[in-house]
Amino acid sequence: MNGLRKAISVKRYVVRLSGEERERLEALIPQRQEPGATAGEGADLLKADISRAGEGWSDSRIVKALETSLSMVYRVRKQLVERALKAVLSRKQRAAPAVARNI
Repeated sequence: MNGLRKAISVKRYVVRLSGEERERLEALIPQRQEPGATAGEGADLLKADISRAGEGWSDSRIVKALETSLSMVYRVRKQLVERALKAVLSRKQRAAPAVARNI
């Protein structure tokens, strides 16, 4: 049941990238120009994209090919759908400053 629930919830976040978004991600992957972005997040979205230019891969295929986790693919899909591409490519600001370690 747990696997079925995950499969259903993942499909709720369908990735459809515009041409401009695809170009930005394709440029990002080899150069990693966006601060805080990883090539994996961009690659996840490109593989999951179901638009005409996209490949429309399943989450399990993305996980295997890109050596990532299902939770990472889910998180990236969710961020794109709920908060747009900019949210996926930028680091989340800390709510509180980092605490220095006592050595």
